[in-house]
Amino acid sequence: MKTHLKNTFYIVLLLLFFFMLVSLWGFFSAIYPVKLISAYTPKHFGVAYEEVSFRTEDNVLLRGWFISSPHPQAKTIILLHGYGADKGNILPSRLFLYPEYNLLFFDFRYFGESKGDYSTAGLDEVKDLRAAIQYLHSRGIHEVGVWGISMGGAVALMAAVQMQEIKAVIAESSYARLDLVANQYYQIPLLRYPIGMLMRFWAYVILGQDAKSVSPMDDAAQLTIPVLLIHSRNDYLIPFKHAELLQEALKNNPHAEFLHFETSPHGGREEGYETRIKQFLKKSLGQTGPKAL
Repeated sequence: MKTHLKNTFYIVLLLLFFFMLVSLWGFFSAIYPVKLISAYTPKHFGVAYEEVSFRTEDNVLLRGWFISSPHPQAKTIILLHGYGADKGNILPSRLFLYPEYNLLFFDFRYFGESKGDYSTAGLDEVKDLRAAIQYLHSRGIHEVGVWGISMGGAVALMAAVQMQEIKAVIAESSYARLDLVANQYYQIPLLRYPIGMLMRFWAYVILGQDAKSVSPMDDAAQLTIPVLLIHSRNDYLIPFKHAELLQEALKNNPHAEFLHFETSPHGGREEGYETRIKQFLKKSLGQTGPKAL
């Protein structure tokens, strides 16, 4: 009997060590993901641009591109990339907004050409968007639209509650709550939830941050500005459940719109994508130049 109990104790201890080790590895791989630096710049598409930089309130240097519209009264759109990507990654799919709009692309902390020791998958990245808006103030721009994909969409929703300069948001393939994403990090039946909880534990112990507090759906519920929520039912990375939670959060916003795709993957596009975005921005921000959208 004693030998049996001893063996059981060792097995439980070994399993606990396994969970702790795997979750710790998952946590560090989440805050230190592989960095992508795209080869594309606006120059590859024949578009003039300025290389810009600005610092966040916690002194992280961010780098980006500002593309100026030839229309003097053009509105300005800030474009936000997703987790594991950079500004060049989204550049080709966003340039259809030029020349009707001024465009500001930048790399979130840690990613692309920006500095930063690690990614927080949305929490501290709100500070990055705030710094971008402060930079635009220096150019005399005080109202913006924000279009973010994946993590960028989540940041846009969370920031819009805090920043009156944001007049419209496009949140594409956004998560609703970061802790739900943590639970999906390991696609291991039965084990992914305890590992996800332990990853949250490590985030709290090491960074002092609770992933459950990173909740775009809670912030979205407070928004009254125009919001366009885009998501695919076939999204393998951020399941459609997140879109349903966000849509429920926005149910009392009379200016909220929804564009749901059926077959495209995470961040994919289907027919009518560009047209719907142009229509939404025109309606939300107003006419931007002699040739309105």
